[in-house]
Amino acid sequence: MFSYRHAKFQAPLARLRSAAASMWRAGWSAAGKYQPLTPAEKAFTFGDKVPFNGDRPLTSGNDNYQHRLSFRTPRPQFENVDDLIVTPLGASWKNGRLYEKYSSCTPGLRMLAASNNPQAEVEEGYFIQSEHVDTFGDWMSEYLSPLSTLLEIDAPVYLPQSFAAKPYVGRDAARLGIDFVPLTQPLRIRKAKVLRQQRCIRYWRVAEVEGLRRFLKVDAPTAAPGSTLYLSRHGEASEVADRTHPNLLIEEIVKGRGGRVLRTKDAELEDYLNAAQSAETLLFDHGSAAYNMVYWRPKRIIEFVSDAWWMNSFLFFADASGVRDYSILCSDQHDAEELSKRLHAMLDLPIEEAG
Repeated sequence: MFSYRHAKFQAPLARLRSAAASMWRAGWSAAGKYQPLTPAEKAFTFGDKVPFNGDRPLTSGNDNYQHRLSFRTPRPQFENVDDLIVTPLGASWKNGRLYEKYSSCTPGLRMLAASNNPQAEVEEGYFIQSEHVDTFGDWMSEYLSPLSTLLEIDAPVYLPQSFAAKPYVGRDAARLGIDFVPLTQPLRIRKAKVLRQQRCIRYWRVAEVEGLRRFLKVDAPTAAPGSTLYLSRHGEASEVADRTHPNLLIEEIVKGRGGRVLRTKDAELEDYLNAAQSAETLLFDHGSAAYNMVYWRPKRIIEFVSDAWWMNSFLFFADASGVRDYSILCSDQHDAEELSKRLHAMLDLPIEEAG
């Protein structure tokens, strides 16, 4: 007997915090202490349509596709900034003003009010503009992806203190040979290179995925024909949103069909690398671990999502990776029996016709 609860993203609390932060930012901007990104810098255009099969998440609109977005005004790969002061929280200050386009996220009161008096100084270094510093997905899409565009990384890369403490940061520093330095105090970088976010965060393109694969030295083998892999979030707590899926039910279905289950809570990089030949059909619960598909070559994907929390990141990453058979199942929209029937039906179809 399987049961599961629906995801409950703390949207009301998030909205209250966002509203309060907006008021603080407006005040600091009026006082000349904060330079936000302008509407023109944030404006985007609609590009090609990327289709998906199956359910439509609540936030996906009325069609079974998503538009790929691009910034209307292309951003430079990086900007050279003299005498940039960067802080442990990820703020970037110059001449007494916090610049959003050089910082690690849109600032809240804590970031705005924190000291920006430099306690140390270095001659050169990199800093990365981003929107989020919470998850492995942020690390892959907003940090490693911009770094992969550089011909060489010839100076330390400075990171917000809490993000630098994530285990995957230390792991990738060692295997990529990059000097990632945590910011433990405000630091003046005499000659800073700020990597700009050139991509609307989740709207991956082919060149970006290929560049990330080269950067990570990926040589993904072809998956065994008929193989199935499920990335299960069973037992894992989200860093962003409270959501659960019927993991045990899905695990039982996959195992019953001869597939493999990998629980992401305790998985290491080696586990993902060793799973490459098991992933012709890849199933996963919506979450950052899905970015490990960069090490595989799946032909079909089934993503389990919650209506309370969904972003189209993996749809675009998969499309840019060459996956044309992408389906979504919303666990909120089905009871266990119906979900089981729909999943079996999808897996029974040839890959080219799944949906």
